Amino acid sequence: MYWDYVGIRGVLATVLKALADQSGRAVDDVPLDELEQHCAQGPAHVRDLAAAVVGEHLAHSLDTDPSAAVPGPGASPVATWLWLTRLWPPVPPDDIDGLPADRPRQRWDGMSRGIARNHPGAAVDLLTGGAADAAAAAQNHA
Repeated sequence: MYWDYVGIRGVLATVLKALADQSGRAVDDVPLDELEQHCAQGPAHVRDLAAAVVGEHLAHSLDTDPSAAVPGPGASPVATWLWLTRLWPPVPPDDIDGLPADRPRQRWDGMSRGIARNHPGAAVDLLTGGAADAAAAAQNHA
């Protein structure tokens, strides 16, 4: 399991929940093109949407719970959001595990990070474009 995939799934779930709640629709009734458009607007917009789901304070927070567990597909919106706003730990020295510098390191409950490896940013701030791409890909396969 990769950090990127869990993060994209979490961003999609949060945006879907917010859009469904705002419109009174079921999550399954939110059109994929609408999901894509909202994710494509970037992290600030996703955080604004999340405020309706997790509250204003959490929506605009970072690293509120640095030990938040990896959210499974059925995790609550708050549990998912706490993980999405965790900061990435600093890069360990190369000699700590004997891996060459270009090899991904396993972190965060065994997950490796495929993008922005040296960036400490939270998933919600780095993966909204990836979430928009995933929604677009789903439209092409629907």
